[in-house]
Amino acid sequence: MLPAFLVENFGSIVQFPGVTIAGSEELTGHEAYHVANGRRDGGDYWSSITPNNPASLTWPLDRTRGADMLVLDRGHNLAGATVSLLCSNDNFTTLETVFTATIPLTSLPGGTLDGANGAVTEDGAWLKRFPLRAARYWRFSIPALGSGIVAQVVGCWLGKSFYPSSQSDWLFTVPTSPDGGTLQGLEATSEAGWVGRGLQTDRREGTIPLKLVSHFSYDLARYHLQALFGYGRPMWIVFDDNMAERAFCALRPQPQFGFRREQGWAYPLAMIPYQEHEALRA
Repeated sequence: MLPAFLVENFGSIVQFPGVTIAGSEELTGHEAYHVANGRRDGGDYWSSITPNNPASLTWPLDRTRGADMLVLDRGHNLAGATVSLLCSNDNFTTLETVFTATIPLTSLPGGTLDGANGAVTEDGAWLKRFPLRAARYWRFSIPALGSGIVAQVVGCWLGKSFYPSSQSDWLFTVPTSPDGGTLQGLEATSEAGWVGRGLQTDRREGTIPLKLVSHFSYDLARYHLQALFGYGRPMWIVFDDNMAERAFCALRPQPQFGFRREQGWAYPLAMIPYQEHEALRA
């Protein structure tokens, strides 16, 4: 029962300007870079071209980097497919299979982030954490999907996540509200006090109280939470890695945020504000 965050994304040209993500095929208007632009719109996706043909996404990095988590955003058409993540240090002259997994068809309670097949969130994203690997070249491999079907991926995050290795690494303090949020939408109140509402969206938002328990963990926390999430990069939040189906994608709202020191606690601490990023309308 430990939290996890993923904001690092090898395909993001903002985070990694020297990287150009490539698809094995790229339909005009739906090139591979769409998977790493942070948009969650179902019409903004990468598509291969040839139906019922294997496809892949490849990250040629500027140098060797470590990764331990992959996320496919909602809107992909890979449910039920057996996919693989590969890595290499010589541009795939030789390669290593990091994992092979079958993406579950539906979201189920008790989704385990580290499970063999990962976890599907309540809004349809797929998350999988794996043992840390370091490589310069990465490839997400997709099998042939069936007659007339091409691969489509709306968003894909690949990078190093931030999480405690044990309960003593850093602390979530209280209060926290993993399912807390606000109802978003237009409404009007008549003179009689009756309320008329249009379509509504329940957007999760809140603040995570985080206390570090050593000075050694500050650099990692500062990189992931301050330098990446703090600058407006989308981040996946998993409050409990044994209930990963409740994970969601969030952005930092605009009010002030930063690590600080206070009387009564020797190490850096922060109140991390978040708002769900493009919540799915019911």
